[in-house]
Amino acid sequence: MAWPVRYNMIGLLFLSTVVNYIDRVNISVAAPVIMKETGWDKGQFGLVFSAFLLGYALLQVPGGLFADRWGGKNVLAVAFCGFSLFTLLTPLGQSTFGVLLLMRFLVGAFESVTIPALTSVNSRWIPRAEFARAQTWSLSGITVGQMIAYPLTTWIILHASWQAVFYVNAVLGFVWAAVWLWYATDTPGTHPRMPPAERDYIETQLPSRPATPLPLRAVFTNAPLLVLSLSYMCYAYLGWMFLFWFPDYLVEGRGFSLGAMGAIGIAVQGMGFVGIICGGAISDRLLRAGWSPQFARVRFPGIAVTLALPFLVGATQAVSPTMCVLCLLVFYFFFTNAISGYTTVALEFNPHLAGAIFGVMSMLGSFAGILGPMTAGFILMRSQGDWTLPFLVAAAVGVGCALILFVVPIRPIRVEELTPLPAATKEGVS
Repeated sequence: MAWPVRYNMIGLLFLSTVVNYIDRVNISVAAPVIMKETGWDKGQFGLVFSAFLLGYALLQVPGGLFADRWGGKNVLAVAFCGFSLFTLLTPLGQSTFGVLLLMRFLVGAFESVTIPALTSVNSRWIPRAEFARAQTWSLSGITVGQMIAYPLTTWIILHASWQAVFYVNAVLGFVWAAVWLWYATDTPGTHPRMPPAERDYIETQLPSRPATPLPLRAVFTNAPLLVLSLSYMCYAYLGWMFLFWFPDYLVEGRGFSLGAMGAIGIAVQGMGFVGIICGGAISDRLLRAGWSPQFARVRFPGIAVTLALPFLVGATQAVSPTMCVLCLLVFYFFFTNAISGYTTVALEFNPHLAGAIFGVMSMLGSFAGILGPMTAGFILMRSQGDWTLPFLVAAAVGVGCALILFVVPIRPIRVEELTPLPAATKEGVS
């Protein structure tokens, strides 16, 4: 039996998140060197991290909408070319802080399109029973990208310069975009290498497009979706704070060398990779075993976040650096289990607007995520380097994240349940 074409698409999407997160994390790993060379403090670098997230919040919904309506192939290619260009230009900011803020803002703006568009691509290519695994395999590149970013960035800095990090990452982005444009198509039916049997299997498993398109206002006015987005905001606050400040915490808060920090970063992200893959497999298995989408896509992630938080708190209280690292490994495994729910629940709300629905969640999450790195930076400045406080604040936010997942109801958004608007103001999305 031939290797399914949809698996190749998932493989390319996996590589997209690998490249995306190498590009996203590079500045975090390089931060101690950049701050030492430029004289910028942690408060300023917290603003650099938050500038990226402000840009990252901007195009989430438009990116998902464009991919839902016209397909994700060209949307992803433009996004990769855009953020690769501004990654290439990032070293221009070394002499002017405002230029660095602008470059990171623009990198974030183009990267914001990628995950909603990826979700839209999978919604057109992957049957529902495989969707969580497809999404989590596609997104598991998040952790693999960080596993590569830690040693790669460290090696480039030690053997060349921190500026060279951004040049190398930009090349990776342009190469991925070229391969994607050569191989990918928007739908299975238009792929030249698609076997008829696989095409028929996919198309019979996907829901038919509705005669009446779902108005975009239905996404922004759906109460369960907005409440779930609040949970994702809490999740993103914790996740982005951990992502951006974890390398600095290991070096300054726990006394590890730059090389040891890279090795620990690989271990933590390796555990995250296992957590993401296990989360997707468990979520799909629960669905196939007869559990409701409510439990498989929402309650299970709530359980995972609940299990993660004690280990985050334990890491801050551990006297031994080794015990701290062990706690962080367990924390990150359970924390990344929850990604299976947030990235697949859009299909349960409406499969034809999956990109836009995840875009709404991710956009709101990014706005909250801005606060994570920024507040952590200022807490560290005010507390004279007390690393316990930002992690305890993040854990408290995580409690709110889990509580919402245990109570929010999930049900499909249907056109017939909406109150019609006057014809002159009605706006639809196909």
